[in-house]
Amino acid sequence: MKENNGMSTKIVDLKEYSSKEVGLLVQVVLTELVIIFGIINLISDAFMPAFYAILSMILFTMAYNNVKFYKKRYMTSIYIITGLFVAITTLVEYVF
Repeated sequence: MKENNGMSTKIVDLKEYSSKEVGLLVQVVLTELVIIFGIINLISDAFMPAFYAILSMILFTMAYNNVKFYKKRYMTSIYIITGLFVAITTLVEYVF
């Protein structure tokens, strides 16, 4: 048997991340990417399709976070419609 020598042992529970927190993390990362690609696109228009793709992904992520985290269902449809519009116009403009 080992003696404690005056040191206290503390058991720390590991925090499990829920889908809400992952959704918020994805939103933060995509927001940073939108800012970075927006600054890059001020210099050159070569990354414009990537910018629009990230913009549509962030709109879908915001719609997901509205339902799961913020409980604002009325903005969800607006984010989904805007995200679909950005994705479709990007495909039509740069692919076809």
